[in-house]
Amino acid sequence: MLTIVGIVLAIASIVIATIMDGNSFGALVGPSSLLLVALGSFGATMAGYDIPDLKRFPKAMIASFTAKPADPSQIVTTLMKFAEIARREGVLALEAQIKEVEDPLLTSGLQLVVDGMDTDTVRAILDTELDAVDERHQTMIGFFKGLGGYAPTMGMIGTVVGLINMLQNLSDPSQLGLGMSVALLTTLYGVIFSNLLYLPIAAKLERLHNAEMAVRELVVEGVLAIQGGASPRMLVERLEARLDPELRIGHQARAKGATSAEAA
Repeated sequence: MLTIVGIVLAIASIVIATIMDGNSFGALVGPSSLLLVALGSFGATMAGYDIPDLKRFPKAMIASFTAKPADPSQIVTTLMKFAEIARREGVLALEAQIKEVEDPLLTSGLQLVVDGMDTDTVRAILDTELDAVDERHQTMIGFFKGLGGYAPTMGMIGTVVGLINMLQNLSDPSQLGLGMSVALLTTLYGVIFSNLLYLPIAAKLERLHNAEMAVRELVVEGVLAIQGGASPRMLVERLEARLDPELRIGHQARAKGATSAEAA
């Protein structure tokens, strides 16, 4: 939601400033310039990617506006519960709990532990999954950064084309101002699309990516700790070292909160 508000606020500032200067909002509207920048920048970026990447584009766009970072504190609490079960009943008892897990990485990790895989194998498999996620995310982040780079270029191309067309009609001085306005409008659209849409989306996706990878690293660390027989208290201390200070509430508070939630 904040991404939408930010983009709308930035665009509104341009419109309001234009109106305050006594200019017409219609001066900022140019369908041909809009088409050239939007379609041209997408086409130039698309040329460097594959069809599977393009299929993920709409999902990435929606995620940049609607997705929320995973809660690392909740992951620590969940891993603490599994550590308690493993310590009390053995790792094989985790198999009955796996079906209730929604996180696919945690499900995979716990299943590997239940299956008796050695530590190196579990880490290698989970790290491979992390690398695959990282590659997918970086591809989409790079796509939007590419759009942000090509949009101003297409704006400049549109401006040059507009100037060429204008210079071919020097016989009609009344059209020079209009021709120059249309030519510069394309540059404006290129800058707006780049800095007020594509690059902010890329920044949001990168932030979501970093947050998700941090949580996934917690999962890997927690699964390996459970496999190694770490106590719930030790596991919490180990994982909370990765959290922001305000999220470090300790084993006792987490255990009490988990008990209260189960009772409710």
